[in-house]
Amino acid sequence: MSTITETPRRLRRGRSKGIERSRGQRAIAQIAFVVGAIAVWELVALSGLLPPALLPRVGPVLIALLELLVTAEFWAAVGMTLGGAMLGLLISAAIAIPIGLVAGTATFIERSIRILVDLGRSFPSIALLPVIMLFYGTTMPTKLIAIVLACVFPLIVQTLYGARAIEHSIIETSRSYRIRFGYYFLRVALPTATPSIMTGLRLAATIAVLVSVGVEIVGGLPGIGSGLSRAQLDGATPIAFAYFIVAGNLGYLVTRVAEIAEERFLRWRASTND
Repeated sequence: MSTITETPRRLRRGRSKGIERSRGQRAIAQIAFVVGAIAVWELVALSGLLPPALLPRVGPVLIALLELLVTAEFWAAVGMTLGGAMLGLLISAAIAIPIGLVAGTATFIERSIRILVDLGRSFPSIALLPVIMLFYGTTMPTKLIAIVLACVFPLIVQTLYGARAIEHSIIETSRSYRIRFGYYFLRVALPTATPSIMTGLRLAATIAVLVSVGVEIVGGLPGIGSGLSRAQLDGATPIAFAYFIVAGNLGYLVTRVAEIAEERFLRWRASTND
């Protein structure tokens, strides 16, 4: 009896060790790639193939980055960019998740909105920015509308696919027992679609940060993007590169946080599969 109970534990321990080993290898590979990219950057800058106005050396960029990190203005810009991205993501989730769940459980609704969803997710929201600015100017609603337009349609698709993954036997059982739609919606459709929803939120979080920075560059709204644009106009290429590095790392940080949240939130699914 003890041997039978110890076997799953050993399997879980071996699996966790394998996961930790793969994570360590992935971290080493990522660090090596970053170091190699920096080395190539420095070599190209030293070779003179590109003028310093287009590609500065690594040293001045790092100095500019360190100078930015100790200023309150920089952290205020980071807060504006990240705050706008997360608020737009929350609004997108509040709109997309209910629509995706309803469409995934009702075939005729899914067919009705299919064309609109396909059109919306293939259309770049930044292209609508001049039109949005005509109504709202360079204000926070402009950024939020652009982020919502970019995030809501991918979230609808992910939620819809997750809701459609419900087994046919569960659907038939719910119909046989005449379970109310609200109960079915919360107790069956939402838990089944949760893994797909979490994946959609992770992807949409990165999109939200990118769109937030893009709107700030194009529209001049306060944030990392406006700092980058202002540095380019002033000819301060190292500062512009420093803002560019911050924007990239901010997107990476948001992605990693979303991945960790997804792993924590879906831990019950892994235990169920075991």
